[in-house]
Amino acid sequence: MSTTDPSPFAALLDELAENDEERGAMSAALELLAYAAPPATPAAGLRDQVLDRIAGERPPVFTVGISLFARSAAMEWLPYAPGVEVKLLYADPATGAQTVLVRMAPNVPFPEHPHPAIEDLFLIEGEAYVGDVLMRAGDYCRAPADTEHNDVRSGPSGALSLVVSR
Repeated sequence: MSTTDPSPFAALLDELAENDEERGAMSAALELLAYAAPPATPAAGLRDQVLDRIAGERPPVFTVGISLFARSAAMEWLPYAPGVEVKLLYADPATGAQTVLVRMAPNVPFPEHPHPAIEDLFLIEGEAYVGDVLMRAGDYCRAPADTEHNDVRSGPSGALSLVVSR
């Protein structure tokens, strides 16, 4: 019996089926076989693991084409000051531009610091004070270039922020 069936089961069907009718019934059964398995929920994080494996092993910060990527989950928190830790996502030594995640323990002052460039602060979690202004998650503060902060502190639940200096 000759066939034009491209499936990997074509040879098996040719071997087992005694006639065209039987071959058709077996072929239909094989097509439905995939639907016989019960649905399965993949393990949490499996999609990310598969995509990481496809992409190959990469360091926490890498470039692809003209884009820079930082996988902050793969980066260590670095001590900056007592109760303050940072993850440097991007730094341009030529311009001084930086993008940094800043994590502060509860009720901790951030060290006094100048802003040679514009600094954008986006509060991701917790509470923080800039002077007497209370910031909550989702709030934004922009400090102009050539200014200085000496009155930033976290609130009672600590703070996590994204800071961009440019």
